Amino acid sequence: MVDSKRVFVLSAVALAAILTVAGCGGGSGDSTLVVPTPAATTLTGVAAVGAPMAGAAVTVIDSDNSTADATTTAAANGSYSVDVSSLKAPFIIKVVGQVDGDPVTLVALVPAVSANVANTANITPLTHAVAALLAPGGDPLALLSVAALAANLTPQKLADAVALLVNTLKSDPAIAAALGSDFDPLRTSFSANGNGIDAVIDKLSVEVGSSGVRITNLAAPVSGTGTLAVVVLTAAQTSTPAVAPTLPPSVATGEIPTAADLAALAAKYQACLALPVKDRVSLAADGSTVTAVSDTCNYAPAGWKSDGRSWVQQVGQFTFAKTQLNGAKVGKPSIVFTAAADNLSAANEFKHPYCNTATCVVVRIPLTMASGAPSAGDWLVGKVNGSWNFVGNQRPYRMYVEPRLNRREAVNTAGAAPGSTTDPYYFTSRFESVMRTIVDLSVGDTSNLRAARFTGPGLPAAGLVMFRSQRCATDDRMGITYQTGSTRNSNNQLVYWTGATGTEFVLDAATLAGAALAMPSSTSNAIMSPAPVANQSANIPAWSRYKVELFYFSTLSDNPDEVIYLRTNAPAENAALGAGKTWPVLSPGVIEDYLKPTGAAAGVVSSLATQISWTAAAGIYVGSGYIYGGISATATNAQSETATFALGSRIDLEPAVLGNLTATAVAFANFASGTSLSSHTATIGTNPNPLCTSSNVVALGSGTSDYREVGISFRGSDRKLYQAQWFWDR
Repeated sequence: MVDSKRVFVLSAVALAAILTVAGCGGGSGDSTLVVPTPAATTLTGVAAVGAPMAGAAVTVIDSDNSTADATTTAAANGSYSVDVSSLKAPFIIKVVGQVDGDPVTLVALVPAVSANVANTANITPLTHAVAALLAPGGDPLALLSVAALAANLTPQKLADAVALLVNTLKSDPAIAAALGSDFDPLRTSFSANGNGIDAVIDKLSVEVGSSGVRITNLAAPVSGTGTLAVVVLTAAQTSTPAVAPTLPPSVATGEIPTAADLAALAAKYQACLALPVKDRVSLAADGSTVTAVSDTCNYAPAGWKSDGRSWVQQVGQFTFAKTQLNGAKVGKPSIVFTAAADNLSAANEFKHPYCNTATCVVVRIPLTMASGAPSAGDWLVGKVNGSWNFVGNQRPYRMYVEPRLNRREAVNTAGAAPGSTTDPYYFTSRFESVMRTIVDLSVGDTSNLRAARFTGPGLPAAGLVMFRSQRCATDDRMGITYQTGSTRNSNNQLVYWTGATGTEFVLDAATLAGAALAMPSSTSNAIMSPAPVANQSANIPAWSRYKVELFYFSTLSDNPDEVIYLRTNAPAENAALGAGKTWPVLSPGVIEDYLKPTGAAAGVVSSLATQISWTAAAGIYVGSGYIYGGISATATNAQSETATFALGSRIDLEPAVLGNLTATAVAFANFASGTSLSSHTATIGTNPNPLCTSSNVVALGSGTSDYREVGISFRGSDRKLYQAQWFWDR
């Protein structure tokens, strides 16, 4: 019991330690001293890349080697809070997680904190960019040590880097309005809900690298032959942060879908995929052809078309009917390209019904498979009757231009041996960077198409010219024949068809070690570039535009009857870069069985029970595979003319689940030749048309023209397409 009238004498130290004194109380006259626990010093914020980094691991590293890192896990909305009371500023925060199945690692720099309160500290691509401007070599992860943090982070350096980034972003009035007057990437609170600051992050592409921070405003409209305009920030620019580059301005409000618009489209997609295949589509009696889609899956506007196919034929057949999509989850869509109105007016130019007079956008919709494997699809979206909807490219034909990086491994290298009389290039294991140019004559009304001429980045200036091929099993694709731009031969005669078969134009080549590899002369090979195309990622960037001019049999004119413009969706990359990438490895048994004349499966492949297998590093998901065989054959036409032609055939394979390491045959390629699909060439007197009758993969024998190839394809998270190929060539 303490006397309430007693005078307490406390030392200065004791007095300073008491934060709260509970005075006299109760009838007893007792006096109790209470020393409360100080409030924690915390870091609280959002980890997001536009989409929240749900479940990501958050680690705070401080400036004292003797203290343990503070860790926590981000919530479903990307928010986190972590106690740093025992840590010493400055800090670097690292967040590691997945967004829609793709791995993401970001950092943020925190120069100081206020004690005993919550301090806002977001981790986003913007904070990652700020760190890159201070980091050695532009790599934010290089700051993940006490020594590196101390050597590169000062309050002034950080303030200058932040100012440079913010001034650059605010050069676009629409972004400036969304960010507000006092925006700080680290300190300004926001929610990863698609609005406000999060909407700004959604419409920016931010990439860090040794050359600087590359920022692209994906909401800036691109017109004509233009591509995405990229602004680059470097460490040198932080010394004058008020002198910031200017971003191209965003489209006006209403000319681009909002987060809510995109979420509504994604919800329709998810509702369809949530159904079993039998409730998504109806199949014909053959069990493989889709004849209709269910009401839930029929959400495209009337008249939707893509590559000459209807919604049922394209999306129903090649998306909704896939069992691989069972259990797939649709992620947060994002705009990856904004196309200004084409405003095409020439009579022979194809005009998109929605995109010729209004803005359209390409939306990337991510998927996470039931296996956890990530995937994504690009969809063209435009306004239909005032609302945003999937519109399709609406083109009358299936055609596209696509850069690929191929890894080609020779099983038979005899032709590359010293003293061989054959060109050693074709027997050399190598990387090839190619531009795939496709006009598929089997889709749409193509019977009047005589020739196609492709022009654009990486291709010959005069134009790459293609004609109907008489070869079997080319999927009825036109074959590359000339680099001269002309649809006439050396005798100035109009060309109707070709024996050529290639659809991939080789831009450059390298050995598997990454050394430059000389290509055969283009004067004798139309599919080879006259000189290696340098710096392809810059010269052939994503969304490069290509012009395809089509020539008709009905006019037989040197002037194009129809003009269609195409775009790629990924940049090209030089062949030598293949040496630094990870590639799947075909199982040795597949090579022995299918790719050697003595193999157990070297004969005719006629069964859909065929299977291939491979090994792959984590993160590589093979989407498809094939087995191809080719030989030299002869045929005689109705005029009793006999000639030699290339007889090829292919079987396509797919994994049952994306992420599996085996693929089973699902279909034989169309066995018709391009010449047989048009009345103008099917019976022409100078064409010994093979009139192919079998889809079986031909046997690999001992003939000098015998060829067999096994390939597997996969896409990277950057949307680039990679193809690993193993081949036996005589």
